[in-house]
Amino acid sequence: MAPVARRRATESPTGSRLPETDRPQPRRSDVFGKSHQVPFLERLIQKAVTRASAAPETIITLILLVLGLWTRFYRITWPPECVFDEVHFASFAHHYLNRTYFFDIHPPLAKLTLAAVAKLAGDIPNRDWYEDKTYPPESKYYVMRSCAAFFGALLPALGFRIARGMGMSMVAATTVGVFLLWDMLNLIEARHILTDSQLIFYCALCMDAFLRLWKTPPNSRQRRWAAFWAGLASGAALSVKWTTLVVPGLFGLESVAGAVLATEPLEWSNCFIVAGSAIALYISLWYPHFRILIYNGPGGDFMSTEFQRTLIGRDGYDPQARRPAFLKLVWQLNKEMFLANARILDEHEWQSRWYTWPYIGRGLLYWNRWQEGTTDADGRLIRPGYAMQIYLIGNPLLFWACLGAILLLLAATPFVLRLIRLRKRHGQETGCWERYLRLATFLLLGYALGILPYMPIERSTFIYHYLPALLFAELLFAHVVLDMPALPATLQVPVAGALYIVVFWCFWYFRAWVYGHIPLTSDDHEGMRWIKHTKKVGDNKGWH
Repeated sequence: MAPVARRRATESPTGSRLPETDRPQPRRSDVFGKSHQVPFLERLIQKAVTRASAAPETIITLILLVLGLWTRFYRITWPPECVFDEVHFASFAHHYLNRTYFFDIHPPLAKLTLAAVAKLAGDIPNRDWYEDKTYPPESKYYVMRSCAAFFGALLPALGFRIARGMGMSMVAATTVGVFLLWDMLNLIEARHILTDSQLIFYCALCMDAFLRLWKTPPNSRQRRWAAFWAGLASGAALSVKWTTLVVPGLFGLESVAGAVLATEPLEWSNCFIVAGSAIALYISLWYPHFRILIYNGPGGDFMSTEFQRTLIGRDGYDPQARRPAFLKLVWQLNKEMFLANARILDEHEWQSRWYTWPYIGRGLLYWNRWQEGTTDADGRLIRPGYAMQIYLIGNPLLFWACLGAILLLLAATPFVLRLIRLRKRHGQETGCWERYLRLATFLLLGYALGILPYMPIERSTFIYHYLPALLFAELLFAHVVLDMPALPATLQVPVAGALYIVVFWCFWYFRAWVYGHIPLTSDDHEGMRWIKHTKKVGDNKGWH
């Protein structure tokens, strides 16, 4: 009788389920035997624990999030000096705080975000700290680093979600999250006052938004809202760097074609919602840029004479002058950004070409400390002959595995096509192989498009430009290797487990270069250079 009574307590007379608020609330007895309702917060926690225990995806997501926070925030204040391009991006944020006009070749979203966080934290505006590349004692530089780290910490869990949204198995999707967690290229970029953690986060968010959009009911309010959010994610990605166009561009084409991941082409009305919201966000983010920067600064020379007369403190400043129309300013500045980008032709000591990125032909020295009398991360004097470095490379074993998967796909595609034709001829099922090949080809196209913009240009490029392509490469590896229909189910988990061990070991081996907190001898550093080198500028032949 008890089960029947319990069932009826939660049902209406017609047998339908009662709303949660209409059900009898759980009660418990106190030490005196009197009963009272369980507190709301405790019920909320119990419900969350119950759902988490029943949802492996939630557990994996939480684990990836916690590990992402740990790896990105560990020793976030070290070193207390500028790390490579922090000298630029931290100064851009301080220009916003000082309201002095500056010029950069990239759109403003990531820099505005860093400046907003610095402002909320009460960071003191300063123009001169970056000249000697040392943060003054009163600087809260670590707050802007934490902002970058926050975006980076979300990436592994988001990568797992994207893989699941693409239909990958739980094991393959977890592998994507693990790769993003232990890859040093993403990790190091997310630990400093740089914009690439925001760049790759918004790229991933864009992917996720489109995957959710395609699963909404056609011609529904839910789909229109999903299209709006996909457009905002696309606009946010473009508002960090133009090179992210590969992601909204590829996923936008898939929306129109409905060839691989979308079950059918997206309605034209929703395509316009996506494009319109993306363009609207991109343009609107320039408004705070021009609204904030009203004093003369180093970027004034890049603007028209008409605009320069409105900058307070500049020669020829006219308090009666009006700035050009907003859209005209946006057009002028974006045109100048494009031209300035094309004018960057100087060689850089640590530049690398696109064809070296997949196998990490060359890394990038971000920071080092070896001078006698200086201290390590724990305040101990550095012994003679020892040095600390932050050296930007990817996880070598991970990179090489992804490159191997790409080459495997290229070599195996003709044989897979032949297999599909033979199975069709004999009346056998081919759906799993066709789906496998379609998604693999889609990811391979995304990977190629991620590198394509860097092939013809002559300007200095660096290994961090590989980040968008790397995201596609990691998704491709998980799908091509772990979700291969010919791979026995009994081997999927052992293969993935071995990969996790190898990738984590590689991260641990290079941790001194990731955090820059362990002094090593020159022999130790040399032993970590798996690809040997020469030191001629621009030779791109190895790590040095």
